[in-house]
Amino acid sequence: MKEVSDLASVKTVALNEKVLFHCRLCGCCCRNVKDCIMLEPMDAYRLAQYLRDQGEPVAGTEDVLARYAHPTWLADNFPVFLLNTVGTSDDCVFLKAGRCSVYEARPRVCRLYPFSVAPGERGRDFQYFLCTEKSHHFADGIVKVKEWLSQNFIREDRDVLKVDYKAVQVLDRNLRAMSEKEFQSLLFRFLYYRYYNYDLDQPFLPQFRSNLEQLRELTGGG
Repeated sequence: MKEVSDLASVKTVALNEKVLFHCRLCGCCCRNVKDCIMLEPMDAYRLAQYLRDQGEPVAGTEDVLARYAHPTWLADNFPVFLLNTVGTSDDCVFLKAGRCSVYEARPRVCRLYPFSVAPGERGRDFQYFLCTEKSHHFADGIVKVKEWLSQNFIREDRDVLKVDYKAVQVLDRNLRAMSEKEFQSLLFRFLYYRYYNYDLDQPFLPQFRSNLEQLRELTGGG
């Protein structure tokens, strides 16, 4: 479920559209996902809260990322975390007995599926896409795009993503201007402020804003 990754399997959609879609609870979209599901900082925060509340020994996002994810870099050397997979079919690490074991706290890209989101154009906050790579999901049923998003792309998600889109433009520019040696010297601190520095008992967005400000200063301002 990479967002807007394979252009052959996505198409733009408008909020007022209706599309064919029927979730069959088959777990298919949770299989063959090696290096596909990116964890955003808020995803790690929500998973940590959920797993802690389920009785797992989770003190913070660092425990979730250490046990269930691995770091990598996007094509532009921007560091991210991807969910781990297990088994010969590369199942999501949270797929248990054919069902998502963290459904209430599943990552945003999973909740939005079969839709994905990207920064908007012409004054719009977002643009939306329909992901059609799993063709058997699109044989019957009707989904209204606006209704699906109102249920699965909640206000907090939108607010966090708008803040992140704006910040990432600056961070990406700053990282590109660095030498590899400079980048490696700040990598741990970059990951700390982006993914680790959260109190699970405090609201996410204020902490995220503060961490992004630290990251801007760390990478050269802007």
